Formats: sequence, C-alpha cells, structure tokens
Amino acid sequence: MSPKLKYFVIGLTFFTIMAFGLFAALVVKRFFISPAEQVTWGPQLVTIAEELKNSGLKVQAIEQYQKYLDTQEVSLTTRSHISNEILKLHVELGQCDEAAVWHLHSKTAQPTALWVKESETLLQQCQKQKKP
Repeated sequence: MSPKLKYFVIGLTFFTIMAFGLFAALVVKRFFISPAEQVTWGPQLVTIAEELKNSGLKVQAIEQYQKYLDTQEVSLTTRSHISNEILKLHVELGQCDEAAVWHLHSKTAQPTALWVKESETLLQQCQKQKKP
C-alpha cells in the first residue's frame, strides 16, 4: 500500500470517528437531558432589564433588552414592545438617533401597535429638544 493512500485512509478514519463522536453527543443531549435542565434564560433578561431601568441604570437596561432580542425567538408583538422600551430609554438619555433606530424596529415589527404612535411623539419631542 502506498504511503499517500495509507495517510488518506488514516485521515478518513479519524474524521469518521470524530463525526460519530459528535453525533453521539447530540443524541445524548437530545434524549437523555431532561427538559427541566434546558430552561431558557429569556424571561429573566427582561426582568433584569426592568430592574435596571427602575434603578436608573438605563444603559445597562438597554444592553439587557438587546441581549434578550438577540438571543430569543420572540413574537413580532414582543419584539415591537421591547424595541419600544429601548426607544424610551434612549429618549431619556437624549440619544435621539438611537431612539429613531429603535422606533423603526418597533414600527416594522408591529406597525399597528398603540405604542408606535406614542413612540413617534416621543421621538419628535426628543428631536425638537436636540435642535438649537
């Protein structure tokens, strides 16, 4: 047997063993870990964000809300509502440009939501205050 063929067979064998190990790990995870151990962290992030907001830590609250949106599969209504909360925090911080971005997120996710009209008003007030 030539050395090239020998190395190819050894490499292919190694690759096959690695693929089987990955497959076995996924099967074990899927069937042998109870659902109670697979609790998601999503709702807790919103709770943390609300606590931070109530404590006056607006920047940190924004980070937690964004982390929630980035890591969770949420409905468009929830996405719109959380985006609106982020918008309000940016308005309170005087960051009208960032607030405008989050207004678009909120409006795009749920154009007919009541808070979209409210956020438009907040955004306009913020932009008026920023102009000299």
